[in-house]
Amino acid sequence: MTGRGRFARREVRISVLAGAIAALLIVVAGAGLALTSKPKYTAESVLVVLPSAALDTSDSAAYYETLSRGQIVATFAEVADNLRFQDQAAQNLNLSAEQKAGLSTAVTVVPDTSVILVRTTAGSAAVAEQVADATTTLATAYLANLSEPYRTDLVHGAAGTATAAGTSPIVLLALAVVVALIVGVGVQQAVYHLMTTLRTRRERRSAEPAGDAAEPATEPDAPAEPVAAADHHVPAGDLGAGPSGEPRGGDRPARHLAGPENDRPDGDPAGPGDGITDTTADTTDDRTENSTRESMVGPHGR
Repeated sequence: MTGRGRFARREVRISVLAGAIAALLIVVAGAGLALTSKPKYTAESVLVVLPSAALDTSDSAAYYETLSRGQIVATFAEVADNLRFQDQAAQNLNLSAEQKAGLSTAVTVVPDTSVILVRTTAGSAAVAEQVADATTTLATAYLANLSEPYRTDLVHGAAGTATAAGTSPIVLLALAVVVALIVGVGVQQAVYHLMTTLRTRRERRSAEPAGDAAEPATEPDAPAEPVAAADHHVPAGDLGAGPSGEPRGGDRPARHLAGPENDRPDGDPAGPGDGITDTTADTTDDRTENSTRESMVGPHGR
């Protein structure tokens, strides 16, 4: 238990160190991003498209009806969104290359209205407001020459409307801290469980040989089967006579039995293994023996 507790404490220390390093890296990255990111500001000027004031009442009603369809306003916004108005405004304001960096202007229409919004984003609030007003002035002058029945009036300029756009450095740093905590805890848990799993596998592997060595004591191997002296199979019925003179396990009786009368023709007594004979050979031996006896006795000896 002491060794296992020491290993557990070591795993906790290593996992906590890994989580702390991961969290620190996230915080450093977030702080660098917050410090290097430049804030942006957005300023907005508002235009409205209306029928010309020189029209009489009946004509104004017809033009208002046409204006309500939205095609006239959308056309004006598309013309004012041309990039040349922004470039001309930046040139008129004598902006430096650094001030022009990240400068952008977008012209949109408020849905179901004849209101047009001119929004400019820049690296400083003053530049954003100046470019928005200059772009609105140039676009309005250009549109006035194209549409006599309609006019574009300025609702309000962009002065004082600049607001910070994007994420502030403080918010970025706070988000980095939160993400660092989450990532640190996740890394710590992952490293701890990984090390615990590896230690458990090592302990199981180290315990396996001891278990294998103890198996022969509890479950001895079965004794080896004795090897047969002779691996010959003699079919039933071809066996010789047993010790008692009875045929051995067969339906066919043996022709030669142990005894003096069953000596071999060459004079050698039959051995214990000569009881196994062939039927054809027995018939031939009988004929030879009968012929020999007739020759010795003679014709009158029968």
